[in-house]
Amino acid sequence: MRHKKILSLFVLLTALLFNLHSHAEMRPVLKNRAGIPPFDILKEILATGSRIKGAETAPQSSSAAPHITWLADADARVQPEFILSHPAQKIYTVRNLANQLDTSLGALDYGVLFLHSPILLITGNTDSEAIRLFTGGYADLEATIRRELDHLYLPLGSSKNTKEEDRDHELRLVEKNVDYQVRQAMERYSDRISNSRLVVVGSVLDIANYYGKGANQLIIININGETDGEKIKKMQLLRMLDPKLLANIGRPATLDPKKHE
Repeated sequence: MRHKKILSLFVLLTALLFNLHSHAEMRPVLKNRAGIPPFDILKEILATGSRIKGAETAPQSSSAAPHITWLADADARVQPEFILSHPAQKIYTVRNLANQLDTSLGALDYGVLFLHSPILLITGNTDSEAIRLFTGGYADLEATIRRELDHLYLPLGSSKNTKEEDRDHELRLVEKNVDYQVRQAMERYSDRISNSRLVVVGSVLDIANYYGKGANQLIIININGETDGEKIKKMQLLRMLDPKLLANIGRPATLDPKKHE
């Protein structure tokens, strides 16, 4: 009897390992751009430093608070130039997998509580590899990556292993995660918000043009917990702006979180 139990356990473990191995083989492997060896990348880095030295630019001052503490995904396509046209000295950047508050609290506290930036901008992005890893299963990945993705159970929970793969579903998950991170930030920095010293802005960088307003457009979907686009546009904070500048505020009605409660 004991031998049968041991044999059954062995078969079960073997099947589990086989499934994990098969899943790992199915995931596409990201590769470096063809024809760009590390030598050429280092050459570009050193050449950039040489150009800056030759320009004899003045040392950058660190006395002023950055305009924005920016929490963004680690995706290399997400760049500060999509937020401000001239981001130097204006954006203090914190990045991790799926733009999560809990996995970078120290760095975020530094930006908000020490540097005193007046805006905390939380930015998710379409075509998110981190969200895709979470929903598709990631048990075969390294423990360090798993620990970071595990935090997504709180905002996304039951979305794991879903078979629904359309872009509307993916966008709902991205927005749901941003809304959750905004709520977390509002709770953590409630004193600064109530004293009008901080505004928490939730946004999506539309890399894949899911909103239909053009690739790499920044779409604002949440300000201080308000998720209704029309109400956001009427906020005192935005009343003096040209209405044309408000075009990228709000999400499609079908994705309004209040319609899915």
